[in-house]
Amino acid sequence: MSDHHLDETESDVLRDGEGFIEDFDTWLSLLALEDVLDEALGEPEIAAGLHREGLRADDARNAVLGSATALARIRMERERAGVVFDRPRRLPLRQMTLREAGWLAVTCALLVGYLRILQLSWQAMPLGFQLLGVLGLGAVIGMAVLVISRRIPGLFVTEGRERGTDRAHPEMIGLGDRWEFVLHEIVLPELRDHIRDHRRIRDRVNLVFEDPDASAELEAGLVRTAAVKRLRRIVDRAESVAVALAGHRGTGKTTSIRSLEQGLLSRSDQAAPLVVVASAPAAYEARDFVLHLHALLCKAVLAKISKGSRAVPGRLRRRAAFGRLLRTSLAFLVFWGVVAVAVRLLWGGTAAQDLGTLAVEVVNGRVTLQQLWTGQPTARLIALGLVSMFLLRLVIGVLAAGVTVTRLLIARRRDVRLAGFRRVTEQQLDRIRFLQTYTTGWSGKLSMPLKGEAGRTWSTQRAEQQLTHPEVVDKFREFAELAAVNLAGRVVIAIDELDKIGEPDKAHQFINDVKGVFDVPGCLFFVSVSDDAVLGFEQRGLGVRDAFDSAFSEMVRLEPFTLDESRLWIALRLRGVSEQFCYLAHCLSGGLPRDLKRCAVEMADLASEIYQPSLEVVARSLVAGELTGKTRAFTATAATLERSPELVALTTDLLGIPGTDAPEELAEIAGRLVRTEEDTAAPISDLRWHSGCFVLFCATVLEVFDDTLTGDRLSPGLHRLAVVRQRMAMHPRQAWDDLVEFRKGRGSGE
Repeated sequence: MSDHHLDETESDVLRDGEGFIEDFDTWLSLLALEDVLDEALGEPEIAAGLHREGLRADDARNAVLGSATALARIRMERERAGVVFDRPRRLPLRQMTLREAGWLAVTCALLVGYLRILQLSWQAMPLGFQLLGVLGLGAVIGMAVLVISRRIPGLFVTEGRERGTDRAHPEMIGLGDRWEFVLHEIVLPELRDHIRDHRRIRDRVNLVFEDPDASAELEAGLVRTAAVKRLRRIVDRAESVAVALAGHRGTGKTTSIRSLEQGLLSRSDQAAPLVVVASAPAAYEARDFVLHLHALLCKAVLAKISKGSRAVPGRLRRRAAFGRLLRTSLAFLVFWGVVAVAVRLLWGGTAAQDLGTLAVEVVNGRVTLQQLWTGQPTARLIALGLVSMFLLRLVIGVLAAGVTVTRLLIARRRDVRLAGFRRVTEQQLDRIRFLQTYTTGWSGKLSMPLKGEAGRTWSTQRAEQQLTHPEVVDKFREFAELAAVNLAGRVVIAIDELDKIGEPDKAHQFINDVKGVFDVPGCLFFVSVSDDAVLGFEQRGLGVRDAFDSAFSEMVRLEPFTLDESRLWIALRLRGVSEQFCYLAHCLSGGLPRDLKRCAVEMADLASEIYQPSLEVVARSLVAGELTGKTRAFTATAATLERSPELVALTTDLLGIPGTDAPEELAEIAGRLVRTEEDTAAPISDLRWHSGCFVLFCATVLEVFDDTLTGDRLSPGLHRLAVVRQRMAMHPRQAWDDLVEFRKGRGSGE
């Protein structure tokens, strides 16, 4: 446990006698939560966040203490820690660690030794030396107290008090080695949520923001949605599972996979897993893809071993070891020389002979240590003290050398194991890459006495045959399990962009073939696929969902951001931005993280060109970009249809969209686009509805987000525009009806 941040106020829970009597377990959990919370409030990140948002630390403290979720998790962690604490009449003294006991023993020995030397030499010392000895005694006592207070702070913790401040006893806290986990996984997230939920709301129609720092950028990249929390729980579990990541395009499936690589989905008390990411192939062959996965895993293992290896070339390693030995030897010789010179000056010319004789007599028992110090002159007592210090330094050095050698042997054993695994990995990679051929030959000649000759020549060639698909799968499973064991962690294998396989039959076969590599101990598998691709496959008569249900043990759906999640995402990216622009980005993007990021980038670019652009200027710029891109796509689609008068009329309407920025004119164009005759061909009708719905959506956004949109007019009802944006790709007619109803509710015409 780290040194706790000391709050100047007394513990409210510790003084709660009623809670102590009524529910002792809850009282202890609250006490533990309060103790960790005091430390968390001193973190620079939390202090800066509270200051930035104008929040009081006491309010944040009370909010976390009142969190039922945090309290329940604290109780679970206390049970896992296994520290039993019965209700006592009096708190016991904290148990001292071996290191603290060593510091206490050394400090007391030096203090007692100084007092003994002063006592024995007091009568023979002149008055001046006696005064100097008394002053030295005060200095020695002060140094002893300082060392003990710094090295053994728990020695002064009695009855739950530490230096005048009420503090709970560590055994009463009951978290043990789970304290750091509680700090980073429970309390700090609770404080971050409090800061986010109570962040300062800004109301202005001009685009003004601050540049976020690097930590904010990293935090903004992954919003802790329900799906992300579930993914984190899956990664925390040690079991081998296969998980399907489903969701619309742009909902953050790839971001979630990349977050696995960066360790953002791992707990703070666990090492980040080894993550291998592979994109699904456009042209699919089962055997080749498994070999590709195997090669990627080999490369990732080699990179991880190289990154964590402390091995250096032999010459450099020997040179470094020789340098350390030389520096240690020189330091010891210098110390020994100083002590030898001082002892010779204090004792006299016969110091070596006399000290050797005394050592033999002490070892043989003819002279006790007390007799050794009795009756000696002051100079010789000081010399004996220096010799004792030298011997103590020698013993400590020998012990330290033994510990160092032990650590080196352990590290060498680990390095040898990893070196063997590295060779196995390199062999696996060579087998994947190349077809190995071995050729050996021998030729000989024997002369006979009658000029005859006998000879024999042969050569053998062995070519390793290509492995079949089942054999490739078995080799991959064996190596993946070996990697999980040797790297002392889990291996995560993610397959992204399954929708790149355009043929439904091959996509279905891909799922059935890939599931053969699942269920490897210590390995987690993630496969991402968009809902659009699944729907497209099923519309062509292929039950991809059935294949998913049979291949994967879990399916996690990544949904678009809610309004609050989008506001948080934008607020972290563009610190200080007003709510109007957060709502605008959410509605235009439909809550899709990919489109939300694009809106944020475009707003930042616009702010760099125009000084504090207004909401209306920003909305027109973003909508114009959307209309230009979509019109180009609609026109390209129309060009692929069979030419007809209806198609010509549709194309004319589509070409009139770019350059139109008045909401009324766009709404007019949208009305013309969706007017279809009963005998209109289905492709043209679908294109009309898609284009008309999108144009009406853009007109509505321009009508809503103008410079008259004040903060009191912002409401959760604007989220309906984001829902329309999500639905119009798959259900344009329903999205049109929702838009018409929304516009009527705001008093806009159809």
